[in-house]
Amino acid sequence: MKQLIFSLALLFPAYFQAQITLTVADFADAGDSVRLSQANPFTIDLQSTGPNSTWDFSQLSAQSQTLVDYNPIGFGSLLILATFGPIAPTPYKATYFNLTNDLPIDQFSAFLPVELSNLSQYTRRTSSQINSIGYSIDVQGQGVPFKSDTVETRYELPLTFNDTWTSRGYTYVDLNPAIDIKFIQHRERNSVVDGWGTVITPLGTFPALRIKHEILENDSIYQTFFGTGSWIAPPAFTTTEYEWWTTGKNDCLVRATAGGFGQNQGTTIEYQDIYLGLDAGLDHPEIAISFYPNPAQEWCYFESSQPFDYIELMDMSGKIMLTHQNAALKGFFDISTLPNGTYTVLIHSSQGNAFRKLVKL
Repeated sequence: MKQLIFSLALLFPAYFQAQITLTVADFADAGDSVRLSQANPFTIDLQSTGPNSTWDFSQLSAQSQTLVDYNPIGFGSLLILATFGPIAPTPYKATYFNLTNDLPIDQFSAFLPVELSNLSQYTRRTSSQINSIGYSIDVQGQGVPFKSDTVETRYELPLTFNDTWTSRGYTYVDLNPAIDIKFIQHRERNSVVDGWGTVITPLGTFPALRIKHEILENDSIYQTFFGTGSWIAPPAFTTTEYEWWTTGKNDCLVRATAGGFGQNQGTTIEYQDIYLGLDAGLDHPEIAISFYPNPAQEWCYFESSQPFDYIELMDMSGKIMLTHQNAALKGFFDISTLPNGTYTVLIHSSQGNAFRKLVKL
């Protein structure tokens, strides 16, 4: 009988590939780092999945690279240590933090008499969950923390094929007394492990699980300018993330993100890779640049800490919708003719490229 099974496995190896299970050991811990390549969006089949699938991403070509650092909580300020450190309530004891662009609050720095920088997300990692527990932002170099009132669970562990989970997150950010700006983030996540099999990437061939996340976000921003304050509610939008995971790699091997709102639907792709020399930002400080207002309707202003060559606005499909040549640290450009939606702003300079998100209403 054993000989028969062995013979069948030789004839039909795909059918005898073992499914993998993801545990907390497969997710990044404090002190880890992951190098990601960003690829130009292209037509990618996001529908093919299920048991014993093969996903071939070997043709992905890197356009840029970033290094994601999972920073130990001890690197934070005293305020952050009190909020997310060892003396914090157990649900808010962070494992690590890393930089993020999830919130637009750093875009308001051009209005302020103080400098805002380094928006970071805080994560708690346990044997049963990976949770987003809050954010911090540097105000004049001092880290100011903001706990999530409702903690969002990014992953329920361990993970196997057909697992599902649902989670909500609520975060309230108040920048007073620096300025009367408030931000409310509502998120609802529905996730499913909808496939297992083999994934082929420029890094190699791996056994994999595919995870699909559907994330509904409904945010509100309160701003006071020239003595008048009002709430702005950008349209709610859904982002769908497709991730291919294997064991022992700290993060997913490939992530395709489809979403936005209005006419601006599209896909972005990043994947784990070897060092290709495309991450100039690791050797030179990234350009500190702000765009405001954000969301914007007709005109968008910018203010940069150092010279850069030009700006490109790309929609979610990667199409360049606007190019602005630059010769100054401050300026503006007209977006009134662009369709409503979410845009990636690519800033080109001799120090490397930087990316920002801009919402057109």
